[in-house]
Amino acid sequence: MNVAPDNPELIDRLAAEYVLGTLRGAARVRFERWRTTSNLVNDRCQFWEERLVPLLREIQAVPPPPHVWQDIRRRLNFSTAAPRRRNVRALALAASVLLVVGLAAFLYWRTLTTERATEVATISAPSGALMWQVEIYGRAGAARGLSVHAGAFAAPPEGRDYELWALPKTGAPVSLGVLPYRESVTRRALTGEQQQALDRSSQLAVSIEPPGGSPTGAPTGAVVFVVSLRVAT
Repeated sequence: MNVAPDNPELIDRLAAEYVLGTLRGAARVRFERWRTTSNLVNDRCQFWEERLVPLLREIQAVPPPPHVWQDIRRRLNFSTAAPRRRNVRALALAASVLLVVGLAAFLYWRTLTTERATEVATISAPSGALMWQVEIYGRAGAARGLSVHAGAFAAPPEGRDYELWALPKTGAPVSLGVLPYRESVTRRALTGEQQQALDRSSQLAVSIEPPGGSPTGAPTGAVVFVVSLRVAT
């Protein structure tokens, strides 16, 4: 299959496996080709890279009890009297990799089964056609994530981009990123500044900006949508 399938759930699972390193062989080569041609595939890969890679910094090395190494050497027919240092190092590296992959996989499946949006906003054209569905994950004051699903009629203005903003009740608008287009999905972790802005916001706005978003950190073009941010049910 040369073209990425139009199945967000399948793409999400494959992206997680790709980032974890468990997608191998021809399937991995094919997925890498999809990533270069599909915004959806690339967005999901970036999401899992942002979520899983920081876990590597939090994992502490835990030395196993001596009897574990003795049992491993026995099963691999290593000499128990004079084990080679490079074999021990290789086994330690393999154990660390397995620990990282196992932890990441557990968090991945846990996320898929338990994560629910806490706040949502629907952005529609004057005709009533859905443009974007915005979902906020995580509780106020805690780590939060943002997911944006673009409708079939969501297209960029010529030579420009649409950018999403949180509108705090006090203070300046805070960018939540450039919006996706044509039934693609963007999902990203939010910075501390974005989380704080959302904690103080009951509305979101969309403005027209240069390609890639506002160069100033504030809206520079026309604000074309302002919608309410409501509690998810």
